[in-house]
Amino acid sequence: MNSGTIIITIIFLAIVSLPFVISGNKRKKQKKNLLGKLSELAKKENCTITQHEFCGDFVIGLDNQNNYLFFYKKVENKEVQQSANLTDFSSCRVLKAIKTMGEKKEQYHVINKLELCFYPLAKSQPDVLIEFYNTDYDRLTLTGEIQLAEKWEKLLNEKMKNIKKPTTAPAPDIKTGSKKRTHKKTIAA
Repeated sequence: MNSGTIIITIIFLAIVSLPFVISGNKRKKQKKNLLGKLSELAKKENCTITQHEFCGDFVIGLDNQNNYLFFYKKVENKEVQQSANLTDFSSCRVLKAIKTMGEKKEQYHVINKLELCFYPLAKSQPDVLIEFYNTDYDRLTLTGEIQLAEKWEKLLNEKMKNIKKPTTAPAPDIKTGSKKRTHKKTIAA
């Protein structure tokens, strides 16, 4: 090979690989930003994130020492922030809202919503939902949300099973992005 061919090959490889490098850097920056937001949420509860996972546009994390769960999601101009004290809950379960499409012979199922539902110790309190996926504002295809939700369901149920529970069940300590204490998630614009 002559030097002209080598130079053209190097330039071609640089041009072809550049989008992948830029995309990788953008994803790293997005993950750093998501983890920063989750850490800010944890600091409000005097907690530290000891375990976390990313999936698409959200991050879920846990403070193993204080038994707190944290969730942060950013979609378009909306932010969802949730924290939950696991000592206030008995268990959790993955909920899937499924819609059946097509004719009888060619039916298929579409997941419209995927949530992790927490059941409070105090039966008078409402269930708490953490929404992993919703077709109304998330991308059209699931990219690991089901597997992540099932993994965290198992992890959190094991954790809640081993937590020493109070003899009388207080109202669940669930906090959302708003100043008011509510038991439903909020989506702040």
